[in-house]
Amino acid sequence: MATPATGTSQPSNIRPQASRAPGRIGSEEFHSAPLAAAQESAVLYSANHPGAATALLKAEIKDATGRNNKQAWLMLFDLYQVTQNRADFDALSMLFTVKFEQSPPAWAEGADAASDPRRTQSRERKDYFALKPSPSGELAGEIEKFVHFAESQSTVRLDVSKVVAITGEEAALLAAALTKMRKQHMPMWFNHLDALEKVLRAAFNERQLEEQRPYWTLLFELLILQGKAQEFEDLGLEFAVAFEMSPPNWEAYVNTVAAAAAKSAPAEKAPASAAADPEAGFVLKGVLSAASANQMAELNGYAASHTEVEVDMSKVLRVDFAYTSTFFEIVKAIQLAGKRLILTGLNELNAALLEALGVNRYAILVRRKST
Repeated sequence: MATPATGTSQPSNIRPQASRAPGRIGSEEFHSAPLAAAQESAVLYSANHPGAATALLKAEIKDATGRNNKQAWLMLFDLYQVTQNRADFDALSMLFTVKFEQSPPAWAEGADAASDPRRTQSRERKDYFALKPSPSGELAGEIEKFVHFAESQSTVRLDVSKVVAITGEEAALLAAALTKMRKQHMPMWFNHLDALEKVLRAAFNERQLEEQRPYWTLLFELLILQGKAQEFEDLGLEFAVAFEMSPPNWEAYVNTVAAAAAKSAPAEKAPASAAADPEAGFVLKGVLSAASANQMAELNGYAASHTEVEVDMSKVLRVDFAYTSTFFEIVKAIQLAGKRLILTGLNELNAALLEALGVNRYAILVRRKST
């Protein structure tokens, strides 16, 4: 099996194994062999199976070979912290002190608890809505649910990756909903609109001219929401030729939240002369998943204006296993663009996962201090 770092295979090809195998982390040899226990548990945690990850690490530190594996101990501390298991954390601390004759990691509470990455998880996902067909294959009811959800949240991230077909009536319903939200100045973000655009364009060729109109209407709206003025103009020319009438007019849409963030970004930079107060870097938060498209877009924007890209990962709870391939490609693209990428503040769980994926071939991984 080829390493994910070659770009020919995905990190999702990793399969947890019961046995340990030697090999350099992130190397071709490592990826052609079963995962070591630490990386295997990191994969389980990434897949949101903290119980299984804990059981594997507990078995590792009791094993005759694994008991000297300090990484496994530190990962277990992180798991107990994430799951708020203070009793087992304290019990492990006593064993750690005896075993390694040094102080164990400190339990995070008080001021440290305020930056607990779990607190950002719900904030990251609370306005996320995945539009997908009902069991009967219909979207109309789901579109209505989406409208009610967006109105209740006042902002929305719409994921349309599951939409592989849409009727004219459903396209008209979704277009009307999005137009209404836009005119109400609701902040909106989108995941996988390129896939929906392909579905809409395919409908142009599959249906009679008059049946196509709702698909054109929805596509025009999607281009407005993305600020794609040139694409809108090009589509307008196609529309004029097809229907022999004027296309809709371009309307500017401003995502007030994104605009405010972009406006304030330069002011948050440390002055160039303030050597004692260097720029802290870009901060990622919560569970990195498909709902993190906004964070990733902002990271890419940050990376575009920096030669050295320092990313603070201390507030990242975990990288969702289904998202590891996407995160890997983002890191790889930044490095291949000639940037020096440094991921700092990694807890042991996330560091082990990224090493297992081969991310350390494209970025410098810096663990947080454990003691």
